[in-house]
Amino acid sequence: KPFGADITDQVHPGKNSLTIKVINLWPNRIIGDQFLPKKKRYTQTNVTKFTKKSPLMTSGLLGPVTLSFCPVRKVK
Repeated sequence: KPFGADITDQVHPGKNSLTIKVINLWPNRIIGDQFLPKKKRYTQTNVTKFTKKSPLMTSGLLGPVTLSFCPVRKVK
């Protein structure tokens, strides 16, 4: 879905930096871990629904991504 956030209170005049963190879906992590040696895996689970051959689910930051600037409205 499209998501938006008002970051007015977090920015200031001059140079600003914006960081967007994106996470993967849990099933994709379980599938990916099966390609790693056991000691290097991030997950430990008894879920056997997902195997190395399972297709990955669509996940992450799906574009197009836009940054919109809106005029400031003063509250009366």
